[in-house]
Amino acid sequence: MWRAIRNGIVGFLVLALAGSGGVLAWAHAGIRREQAPLPSLSAAVRAVQAPGGPVRLAIANTASQTMPRSSVLDAARDPAAGAPYVMSHPSFVLEWADGRILLVDVGMDRAGAASFGRPIELLSGGEPIEPHDAVATQLGDAAGRVDGIVFPHLHEDHVGGVVELCRGRPRPLRVFMTEAQDQRGNHTTRAARRLLTDARRGAQTEADPPCVERVRIASGGAQPVPGFPGTAVVAAGGHTPGSQIVLAAVAGAEGPVAFAFTGDIVNHIAGIEHDVPKPTLYRWLVVPEAEQRLTQLRHFLHALRDEAGVRLLVSHDELQLAASGVPTLR
Repeated sequence: MWRAIRNGIVGFLVLALAGSGGVLAWAHAGIRREQAPLPSLSAAVRAVQAPGGPVRLAIANTASQTMPRSSVLDAARDPAAGAPYVMSHPSFVLEWADGRILLVDVGMDRAGAASFGRPIELLSGGEPIEPHDAVATQLGDAAGRVDGIVFPHLHEDHVGGVVELCRGRPRPLRVFMTEAQDQRGNHTTRAARRLLTDARRGAQTEADPPCVERVRIASGGAQPVPGFPGTAVVAAGGHTPGSQIVLAAVAGAEGPVAFAFTGDIVNHIAGIEHDVPKPTLYRWLVVPEAEQRLTQLRHFLHALRDEAGVRLLVSHDELQLAASGVPTLR
């Protein structure tokens, strides 16, 4: 009997490993197919030079977690592997003169942040996550002026705050997506995609109307976000099939200032400055990535900054965001 039980356990583990391997192989194959043409530097800048662009930009951070820098950068190629690192989970708030708001990511609520941070704490040796208020809470009355969202990619730490934004909304919340983000996910994006589908405009019951209205954006080059002049989306891939780089030109004292929201193309600015990839186990097993495409994207972002004068905002690099000069949401 014990031999049968043992053989059954071994068989189950073999099947589980085979299944996991199949999922990873499928995810790697899918992400490597995403090769939409990137815009030239001049085309990327021109795409956000339309009149009537956003007049304000602010950062609403929804959680912070201190952890080893080696959790997000290949330590063998990182010139400052021992330097401090704090992972942030922000929502970027773009506002137009008429009061309309477009969010780039929505971060998490407190409960979602606490849940998200526990495995990172255990696996990376990081400190406990520090949840902050959800973006809807930080916006207060201005939450009703949110008219759209662009997600650099669909992972729970970028999407989780949508439930609070949807509560009591009188109208749908438009989410702007390339075809890849709308149609082509993998096992790492499944939970966030389900969250967007299930979000309701009310108390989040099945009787409430759906909240999210998906709006398709074309792929290839820098595509304008409909109804939000001064913003554009670049189909990126590399991290997830639907990863997007978001561009915006925000009014400044001496004229518009161009920004690129990098999403998770890198999790630390050093990934762009020194062409450092993420740790091998992370990009092979945790989130299957296409390293050749990510190398291309790191070089593209580096050139955007150093040759085209575009300011980069790295979602998960709290110290870089603090040094960027972009104010926190008041």
